[in-house]
Amino acid sequence: MLSACAAPAKAQAADDEKLARILRKVQSKLDEARIASKLPGATVGFTLPDGRSASVSTGLADVKTNTPLKPSDRLLAGSIGKTFVAAAALLLVEDGTLKLDERVERWLGGEKWFARLPNSKEITLRMLLNHSSGIRNHVDEGGFMRAILKNSAARNIAYEELVAYVLDKKPLFAAGRGYNYADTNYILAGMVIERATGRRLYELIAERILKPLKLERTIPSNSVVLPEVANGYLEGKPVIVGGRFTVNPQWEWAGGGFASTAEDLARWARALYGGEVLRRKSLEEMLGSTSVGEGAVYGLGVETVNTKWGKAYGHDGEFPGYLSDMRYFPKHGISVAVMVNSDVAEGVNRFLSSAVEEFAQLIIEETAARTLAEADKARLRELAEGWLKLVDAGRYEESWEGVSAELKAKYARERWRAALQPFLSKVGKIKARSFKSAGYSEPDAEVVAVAFESAFTKLRAGSETVMLKLEADGRWRVASYTIH
Repeated sequence: MLSACAAPAKAQAADDEKLARILRKVQSKLDEARIASKLPGATVGFTLPDGRSASVSTGLADVKTNTPLKPSDRLLAGSIGKTFVAAAALLLVEDGTLKLDERVERWLGGEKWFARLPNSKEITLRMLLNHSSGIRNHVDEGGFMRAILKNSAARNIAYEELVAYVLDKKPLFAAGRGYNYADTNYILAGMVIERATGRRLYELIAERILKPLKLERTIPSNSVVLPEVANGYLEGKPVIVGGRFTVNPQWEWAGGGFASTAEDLARWARALYGGEVLRRKSLEEMLGSTSVGEGAVYGLGVETVNTKWGKAYGHDGEFPGYLSDMRYFPKHGISVAVMVNSDVAEGVNRFLSSAVEEFAQLIIEETAARTLAEADKARLRELAEGWLKLVDAGRYEESWEGVSAELKAKYARERWRAALQPFLSKVGKIKARSFKSAGYSEPDAEVVAVAFESAFTKLRAGSETVMLKLEADGRWRVASYTIH
């Protein structure tokens, strides 16, 4: 199924045909993925450099009734909701209502439970938003999962109930000195926002974000009955029975808390990371306020990922029966969001692990000013494959000869083996490799991404990307190599 918002009145026929061509390609790829990965249904939304957005869908919204999934059907977005909460907090910082480095004790210190919160006296809003508070994740506590799966669907959830799972627990590390992803941080951040403004979090986000950006298909997931939400499937069983969720979405609140469409999420990613929502300084705080370890790529409600198309900003999400991912690719001015109405399973995980980048590739190839000639694709594919065979055979010193001057400066010949070994050991020996694509990865630089579908002894299905860079002497050399 296809749907697209109307193109601007002055758009040329060529642009309309380009959008139609992209939609056809995305639809075809999504249909193939649904069959290969055995998905109940999935949707993909995207925005183009000129701001137009579109979406496609495949499969079923309800398996029992054989109801097709439409692009406009809502699905639960899971932790992508954290991006709305973080943006709302930064808007309040811009207003002077909140300060990132002020201790949250100012707002929550009067609560009876506050003193029992790990690191309570030292936690700041920034630490909550970038998960450096040292607080455990209440979702990982055994009693929590039992509670949400047992007799919880029909009652209102008090958010203090969520915090209670981590009270009196030893902090994981000193406040601000580590990283631990925890929904609990965002529950507390939501409380801070409500205390500071005297407003309901959902009302504030609707007023400051959803309505101005006309994200009309994005709604709070704050009830067991939600309009126009496709059924999700947890271990093959529906999570909506008789029109009601069997797992109460209220348990998420500020840790996620929204139902949306892939197109709305793609538009949101473009607006947020493209600079339409926050002032430049605030956006820099969002992207740059990282911590350590895994937190080195997590800012204030945002994940930064290095892709073959350059850095991408966004977030992924999970709620029982639903998975989602959204990214904005600033070098190319596009965004992509993918949503699936199925929870964790091998085929679903494999699809989600690379879906955003693969759909981004289709769009970039159609919108890029430059394309590789077929002869150049074949030549660069052969170069990348030859280099990979050296790595496969453990001929590391020879493979070092084929890397860029920048990599040689970073890794001396004698250190090259040690640089490759950590991630090669995780995936094991190569079993199969097939060429996927080759194309320019940057709009104005001689850098080409050559991608392969691969299977290893320890990684049954993955993807390899060899980035080739044209250097000053006119030779293409390997600028980076990734497996995921």
